[in-house]
Amino acid sequence: MRQHWLAGLIALSLPMAAQAQDKPILADVFRDHAVLQRDRPVPVWGEARPGETVTLSFGSARVTAVTDASGHWRTELPPQSAGGPYVLTASAGAVRHTVSDVLVGDVFLCSGQSNMEWNLKDTLGAAEQIATSQNPTIRMMTVQKMQAFTPQSHFLAPTEWQTASPATTPNWSAVCYNFARDLQTHVNVPIGLINASWGGSKIQPWMSRAALQKIGGYQADLDVLDTYAADRSQAAQVYGQTYIRWWQAAGGPGTPWAVTPQALSGWAAVPDVSRNFEDWGIQDLSEYNGPLWYALTVKLTAEEAKQGATLSLGAIDDIDLTFVNGVAVGYTSAPADARHYKLAPGALKAGDNVIVVQAVDLWAKGGMFGDAVRELRLANGTAKPLQSGWRYWQPPQNVRFPPTAPWDPTGGLITLHQAMIAPIGPYALTGALWYQGESNTGEAAKYEALMAGLMADWRQQFGPDTAFLLVQLANFGTIPTAPVESGWSGVREAQRRAALNDKRAAYAVTIDIGNPLDIHPRDKLTVGKRLSRAAQSLIYKAPLSPSGGVPVEATRANGQVTVRFAHLDGALKTSDGQVALRFELCGEGVGSCQYAEARLAGDALVLSGPSVTTATRVRYCWGDSPVCNLTDATLPVSPFEIAVK
Repeated sequence: MRQHWLAGLIALSLPMAAQAQDKPILADVFRDHAVLQRDRPVPVWGEARPGETVTLSFGSARVTAVTDASGHWRTELPPQSAGGPYVLTASAGAVRHTVSDVLVGDVFLCSGQSNMEWNLKDTLGAAEQIATSQNPTIRMMTVQKMQAFTPQSHFLAPTEWQTASPATTPNWSAVCYNFARDLQTHVNVPIGLINASWGGSKIQPWMSRAALQKIGGYQADLDVLDTYAADRSQAAQVYGQTYIRWWQAAGGPGTPWAVTPQALSGWAAVPDVSRNFEDWGIQDLSEYNGPLWYALTVKLTAEEAKQGATLSLGAIDDIDLTFVNGVAVGYTSAPADARHYKLAPGALKAGDNVIVVQAVDLWAKGGMFGDAVRELRLANGTAKPLQSGWRYWQPPQNVRFPPTAPWDPTGGLITLHQAMIAPIGPYALTGALWYQGESNTGEAAKYEALMAGLMADWRQQFGPDTAFLLVQLANFGTIPTAPVESGWSGVREAQRRAALNDKRAAYAVTIDIGNPLDIHPRDKLTVGKRLSRAAQSLIYKAPLSPSGGVPVEATRANGQVTVRFAHLDGALKTSDGQVALRFELCGEGVGSCQYAEARLAGDALVLSGPSVTTATRVRYCWGDSPVCNLTDATLPVSPFEIAVK
C-alpha cells in the first residue's frame, strides 16, 4: 500500500483575480521564517486589486509594482548579502502584509519520491540527529501532497516555513535536512529548503505539459487527461481501451474485463471482500503484489436497467480499474478512498450485469477491503447490495503491472507539477535536489531524456543557473550472480549520463548504502553528506570531485581492454582489498555480457577475458542489487556503461 493519501487530492483551478482582495498580497511561499536567496535579484510577486500600486520593503530596499488587469504583480528585490532576520512588507491601498523573521542565504528545492519524502524520525541515527537539530538558520517548507489539472498559482493546502529544532525536524525530509546540515559546516550561511515530494511518483507527473510535449510521445495521454478534467466517465472509457490494447500486446489471456456469467464459475470464490487478499489464508496470495481481478453479477429487470446508477465499491488498495458489462467506468489510484462511479443510462442491461474490478497492489496489503457499503444504487433509490458473491482470478506474470492512467497522481502526467511545483513560482533558488527513479525502472530507456527534460523545465521556472543534484538509485532487489539486464541499472546509468551531460548538474552515488530487501534504505545521513559534497564541488567550487571516479574512455589493445578514470580522490582501490568485482565485457546484443577479470593500474583498470576481442561495451556494477567494491580514497565508483574504442 502506498503512503497515506490526503483527502481532496484533486483540484481544479479557481479564478484567482476575483478573490484577490481576500488574500494576502504576497504569494504563498512568502511566509514567516522564509529564507530568500542571497547575492542575486530576488523575484517577489503576489495579487491585489487590478491597477493598484504595491509597495515592497525589505531591510533598506524599497520597490514598487503595479498590478495588471487580473490583479497580479511582480517585482524584484535587489541582491542581498546573507544575514537577517528581516521583515518583508507589502502594502497596497489600505492592505498591508508583513512577513517576519526572514533570513537571506541559499535556497534549495528537494523533490522526488519516497526516499526524498522519508522522515528523519524513521532513519538510522535519528535520535541523535533530532536531539542536536536546534538551528534557527536551517528552515524548511513542506508542500502538501496535491494534484491539479491546471497550473496553480496558489498551494492547494496551507504551507509554512519551520525552523530546525527537535520539535520540527522529526517530520522533515531526512535527505533534505541532512544535506543542509552538512553543507552548512562548509558554507556558513542560512539555508532554506522547500520539500515537494510524493512517495511512489514517477518523473512524468513532476514535469510540465510543455516539457513532455517537447520530448514527444505523450500528447494522446495529455488529451485523455484533459478529457478527465471535463468528463471522468468518458476518460475512463478511453483509458479502458488503452488498457485492453496493452493487455493484448502483452499476451494477456482472454478478456477478463468482459468475463461472462457462465465463465465466472471458473474463478475462485472470494473468502471475505472486507479483508485484503493477503489475509485470506491463501498461500499464493499471502505475499503477492500485482493485479487481482474481482467479479460479481447483478440481475436487473428491464425497468431497473433503464436507469442511471452509482456503483460504490469501498476502498481498494492500491489502484482499481472497474468495468461494467465490459466497459470501463472508473479508475482510482488512492488506497484509502472509497470508490463511487457514476453509470449513465444505457450502461446497465436487463438480466445479468457483470461488475469487474482489476485491483492492482503495488506493495504490502492489497485488494478490496474495509466495511464500507458496497452497492449498486439505481437512480430511483433502489440499492442492490454487493457485499457477497464475489469471485477472483489471479493473472499470469506477464500482465502484472499495467500502464497507469494519465490522471493517476503518482503514475500519470503533469498534475504534481501543476499543484506542487508551479505555485512555488519563480522563487530564487541555488539548486534542486532530486531523489527519484525507482518508479521508472520499467522504462529506463526513456529516463535520460526525461531527466534532462525536467532540469530544463524547472530552469524555465527558477532560472537558467539552477543547479541540480541527483541521487543515483541505491542497490535494491535481486543480487545478481551472473550478468543480467536490469531496469534499475538502466536508470542509474541514465542519471549518471544526464548529470555528466549538464554543466550545472552532479550526482551522488548510493550503490553501497542500500538494502536488497528494502527499497527505503535507512541511512539517509550518508546520502545527505554525499549530496553536500556534490554541491560543494559543483556550486561552491571546492577542490573536490563531486561524485567520485568517472570513466572517461575504454580502449582495446594487446588483448586487453583498459578503462581510464578521471576525477579521482587518490588512487583506485577496492573497499575490501580483494580483486575488483562485477566488471563485464559486452557485445551489441542483449545477453552478450560476460564477467571479466580486472586488474588495478593507477587511474585505470585493465580487463581481460575471452570476449575482449569482440566487446563493444564495458559495464560495471550492473544489476538490481550488485555487490561492488571499486572505490577511490573517499567514494565508491558509480555503476556505469561505456563504449570500447
